[in-house]
Amino acid sequence: LVNENEDIEAQMMAIMGFGGFDSTKGKHVPGTDVSAVNIKKKRQYRQYMNRRGGFNR
Repeated sequence: LVNENEDIEAQMMAIMGFGGFDSTKGKHVPGTDVSAVNIKKKRQYRQYMNRRGGFNR
């Protein structure tokens, strides 16, 4: 029974295409250093009415 379970796990790993389960904690993984952030900045409007210097400056 134990040998059969190991055989099933080996078959499953062969089907999925990897040799074993391992953690990437503390390791460099290629391709993860490429990223971008889309930051939405709030619009800043300029005051045209009720300002020093008048409307046409």
